[in-house]
Amino acid sequence: MSPAKFFLENYKFTVILTILVIVFGISGMRNLNSESYPTVDFAMAMITTNYDGASADEIESRITKPLEEEIRSVADLKDVRSVSQAGKSSIFVRADIDSVDVQKFMADLQRSVDRVSNLPPDLREKPRFIELKSEEFPVLEMAIIGPNDNRKRDIIADLLKESLEDNKAVLRVQLTGYRKRMFKVQLDPNKLDKHHIGIGEVIGKIKASNVNIAGGRLKSNREQALLRLEGKIADAEDLKNIVLRANFSGQKILVKDIANVIDDETDPKVNARYNGKPATLLIVTKKGGADTISLVESMDSTIQDFKQSYPKYKFDIYANEALKVKNRLEVLTSNAVSGLVLVIVFLLLFLPGRIGIMASLSLPTAVLVTFGFMPILGMNLNAVTILALVIALGMLVDNSVVISENYARLRKEGVASKEAALDSIRKLWLPITATAMTTAAAFLPMLVTRGIMGQFIKWIPIVVCIALFASLIESFFFLPMR
Repeated sequence: MSPAKFFLENYKFTVILTILVIVFGISGMRNLNSESYPTVDFAMAMITTNYDGASADEIESRITKPLEEEIRSVADLKDVRSVSQAGKSSIFVRADIDSVDVQKFMADLQRSVDRVSNLPPDLREKPRFIELKSEEFPVLEMAIIGPNDNRKRDIIADLLKESLEDNKAVLRVQLTGYRKRMFKVQLDPNKLDKHHIGIGEVIGKIKASNVNIAGGRLKSNREQALLRLEGKIADAEDLKNIVLRANFSGQKILVKDIANVIDDETDPKVNARYNGKPATLLIVTKKGGADTISLVESMDSTIQDFKQSYPKYKFDIYANEALKVKNRLEVLTSNAVSGLVLVIVFLLLFLPGRIGIMASLSLPTAVLVTFGFMPILGMNLNAVTILALVIALGMLVDNSVVISENYARLRKEGVASKEAALDSIRKLWLPITATAMTTAAAFLPMLVTRGIMGQFIKWIPIVVCIALFASLIESFFFLPMR
């Protein structure tokens, strides 16, 4: 007994199987996240180090060269490039994406950076290691416009940053044009000489008064308590009243006696403007695989709350990746709907009504099967997979049309319905399969494309082949029953 005959005679089983296929496709579609591009490891990393006040030559000799020497000891390096400029060192590292385990390479690379021990001792921050991935791109960029008296705008931006980072799908929020709070202590040389106080003594006392350290624990028979010594400076008055020297008679020398203390802000590395007005910019980056549309929608409610809480400030979104993703999904939906409508119209013109409608159902069924397999294979709806689906849409109903036309011709010649369906499959399965395989063969070479481009486009042949295979199965086994 041929497989087509089995599905035709056991029509109840075929109906149940069709329903299961539809449920499988719908569940897969619900599990698909929408994003801009597929997740690809570029096998690239950037190591940046900030050293304020140093010249480009000093940056190269004291930071860039020690880091480069250790980095070049890592296996499977493709190339290393560096830029040394005043106050900053940037090293770009790349591996061969086709021949290395990217995760292991990045782990080795990061360990090599951590091993460097001969960097300047007064370096404020360790070298920053950033792995470059396609998933790490901004999904939302916005500007906060308004007065920044007493750092009010920057404080609002920092609060909004913390609120957005509470979202599990957010990787990080970067602030541009943001100035950190900074206390300036302007020492008076004459007063320092008068009280015989050195600059190092002032620095030491300020550091000793601004601590947050663990102090051990107190333990009794019933309970225990943790001790912590906190002496954080909250405002300029706390800093002014730090005691530099004191004697047994109660006389004291305070910071304010030898210096002018100002509650100020750091100098900006980047000045940000939006429509010509000073602004603080927020750039939100999502985690890999997170749904772009739902993430932006969830962040929108947080932004609306801030708009209501701070009516004097303007919150403008100038780049929204969710809109681009929605446009791509609309293209896919419109192509699928318009394609299905056109298929039904033309089939009704050239085939008997019921046969034309039954043949047109092959299109949504094959698409649902494709949707069902996509999350299993780790795919999401993005620019590449949507392109593949649009390409496949035009080919998914061809098999059903050919089989249905032959079936209608046999019925007009007086052949029984069951025999007409089986005869159509028996005569046409080989040329139809050959046609599908020829189409698949045209896309399969994309799987052997190397480099970053190959990582991006590999999903096109996979999606097209799944859709074509689903169309073949549907036309040979499900269509005859209908």
